[in-house]
Amino acid sequence: MMRLLAVFLLVAAPALAQPRAPGTDYPNRPVRVVVALAPGGNADINARLISGALASALGQQFVVENRPSGGGVVAMETVARAAPDGYTLLVGALGSHALNVGLYRNLPVHPLTGLDHITISSESAIIVAAHPSTGWRSLADMRRALAERPGHYVYGSAGNGTTGHIAAALLLSQMGVSAQHVPYRGSAAAFADLATGRVHFQADTISFLEQHLRAGTVTGLVIGTRTRSPMAPDVPTAEEAGVPGFLATTWTPWSTAPGTPPAILDFLQQQIARILAEGPVRERLLALGNTIPENMTPARTRAFIAAEIEKWVPIVRATGATVD
Repeated sequence: MMRLLAVFLLVAAPALAQPRAPGTDYPNRPVRVVVALAPGGNADINARLISGALASALGQQFVVENRPSGGGVVAMETVARAAPDGYTLLVGALGSHALNVGLYRNLPVHPLTGLDHITISSESAIIVAAHPSTGWRSLADMRRALAERPGHYVYGSAGNGTTGHIAAALLLSQMGVSAQHVPYRGSAAAFADLATGRVHFQADTISFLEQHLRAGTVTGLVIGTRTRSPMAPDVPTAEEAGVPGFLATTWTPWSTAPGTPPAILDFLQQQIARILAEGPVRERLLALGNTIPENMTPARTRAFIAAEIEKWVPIVRATGATVD
């Protein structure tokens, strides 16, 4: 009997050691992770890497589900209407959590009033890349071509109102030229047509485009940061390319239903911070050209999102872009 008891305790010990939110048994069942963008993009990569690590650390499944419709609105509604218990999480981006405020006249879920926020797991620069058949070697080449043939050139994006759509619209507005926008269901779908030359250029994250830049499938024309990235050292900064106002990065917020207990929000933030502090998830995100913000507590995450909304909504409205 004593031997059986000892075996039971050895088997049960790992389960008993799993971390839980203070004062709760959370999580004690699978957690649903709703991604506001399509598979293959930066938000999806963050969600899958971190969810896998959370599952290993906490002994519960974190099941990733992509709901990209409506520029993330469907995903936000899904999470906002869930029980406020931490079992339905949202992984979004600049588009879902800031740009939509300027794109929609009647936004069903406002990022600041309709959700609680956990953390920001990464930030990624936006690059504008063109198909080699355009012959564009610089942003000046692109500007010249668009000015000479207005309405002829086409750019793709991951969807209406996504970061790539608005970043490209901002750049075109700053250059005083225009091009036709074709929305797709995700970055990968847009890139499939860019790779064949059916569309001429695309704005997307460095984490998504970097491998294609290295392969020579596309030509990088500008990165929306003040300094060049070691992941794409040949791509000039906005200032170097002659459009110093083109500063564009996206970021990956983790949110959940409003009214979720602070103990669960803090617990999830601390677990994600631990995963991002060192180890394979951090290394993978950095290798994809991301930076990892430090100490993004729930309170700091909400303040960050509020500041980004204040920054981007006037830009969105100045481009004239709308969704509804």
